[in-house]
Amino acid sequence: MKRLLLFAWLALGCSSKFDADADGPEGSSQHSDADADTDADADADADADADADTDTDPDPDTIDDDGDGYSESDGDCDDEDEDVFPGAEEICNEIDDDCDGVVDLDTDHDGDGTLDCDDDCPILVAAGGTGDGSHADPFGAIQDAIDLAVSADCVEVEVGAGSYAESIDFLGLDLRVYGADSTTTSIEGDGAGSVVTIATGESADAILEGFTITGGGGLGGAGIYIEGADPVIQNNTITANATAPGGVGGGISLVDSSAQILDNLISDNDACWGGTEEGCDGGGICIRGGAPRIDGNLIVDNAAGDGGGVWVARGGMQLSHNLISGNEAVDEDAVDGGQGGGINIQIGWAEMAITNNIFSDNIASTHGGGLAIYETSVEEDGTEYGYPSIDNNVFAYNDVNDTSYGADVCAWSITAPRFSNNAIQATGWTPAVFLYSVYAEWSYNNVWTDGTAYSGAQTGLTGVDGNIALDPLFTDASENGDWTDDDFTLSPESPLHNGGDPAVEDDDGSRSDIGAYGGPGSVW
Repeated sequence: MKRLLLFAWLALGCSSKFDADADGPEGSSQHSDADADTDADADADADADADADTDTDPDPDTIDDDGDGYSESDGDCDDEDEDVFPGAEEICNEIDDDCDGVVDLDTDHDGDGTLDCDDDCPILVAAGGTGDGSHADPFGAIQDAIDLAVSADCVEVEVGAGSYAESIDFLGLDLRVYGADSTTTSIEGDGAGSVVTIATGESADAILEGFTITGGGGLGGAGIYIEGADPVIQNNTITANATAPGGVGGGISLVDSSAQILDNLISDNDACWGGTEEGCDGGGICIRGGAPRIDGNLIVDNAAGDGGGVWVARGGMQLSHNLISGNEAVDEDAVDGGQGGGINIQIGWAEMAITNNIFSDNIASTHGGGLAIYETSVEEDGTEYGYPSIDNNVFAYNDVNDTSYGADVCAWSITAPRFSNNAIQATGWTPAVFLYSVYAEWSYNNVWTDGTAYSGAQTGLTGVDGNIALDPLFTDASENGDWTDDDFTLSPESPLHNGGDPAVEDDDGSRSDIGAYGGPGSVW
């Protein structure tokens, strides 16, 4: 400071110490002698006030007194409190936490005209909380918030980052229960039952999002159990859940539900892998009836007796835009066991549609490494419910262990599904496609393999009904078992461009490409 004063004095050519404003002679402790209000801390250089000391401590304002990364010159409005700094989370505590000049939250989260700090909705949950669910004093358990919502006029439960060791039940309420983020917010079961239960008639207004769901057990839906309800399950990670012997749905179990399962990571779940034929179905997802929409998910590395990734029977399931990879179906029954490493359609109805998915690196012990359709859709009373459509998918590098019943696709019994515009790539001695059924419809599919393309009751299909056998020339795909480095889009040179059914169009109006990025759902 003394050197700065000296430089200022010399620059002004000041040699006199005449005191014009009676506040002390200019050139000693004053920069200007024209203003009686100029004090000894004023800084007349280019970084005006940057080193001013406006508080009562002995440190310059450029020093971060509380170690929060901000000094007073950076805008820290309380440099003796490490929880107060620009950009800090503003909470309801009568303190300006983020130094924006506004004390407490000035937001209206639910848009009801009442600011959040004066509102009782959404109901708040925070790790370690012991309060009443208010912004100032959150609950410590998610179920406590749901229980309060039964009587409160509030349909939102906001859960802060952290781990919550509990199981929750929506109790028939159309609540939106949302976590901070699935990477930071988890609900962890004790292995005795489902982590999340939604089974009392909830509608699509019941939403679960932003969590990791893990540690579940029991016999149905170890991670999430849904019955007779139609919730939205989105943007979650559902992982490391396992049913007991005879259980179904390691990750999710859907019973008579039209739920929407959207944009989740469903991984490393187990439906009693290697168990008996009766049960042990659907390592990732098990579906019995209803018309659920399964869209945009990563269903990877799950295991079950049948349907390593997905098991479905009856109803109008819509399965689209999913990556189903690395799943395994192994059943102790050596004859019929281990069906559908990627997906097992046990009983398919006409309302089912499997479109624009990628099935890769899945394994089954006996039937259909990628996909198996096993039983007729004729019910005991003679009612015929038709058969599903499987269009514009990729089946690549799937396999079966013990038999030759379709490394990628197997249609068994007298089923009559319709396959069109699918791209199939296989390697090894196992036939890529096994059509035991003479009723299965097969058109405009590409089967590329260094082994046998077709076996069973239908063979020699290449060149018939638009079916071809050409190298698909995917952008970047390999049989290394790692789904994370595969790109099954078609390279510009691919012969599968505009090679599909001429009656079907891509989203851009051109003739359908063959594969997962063709047809009406080509953009994803």
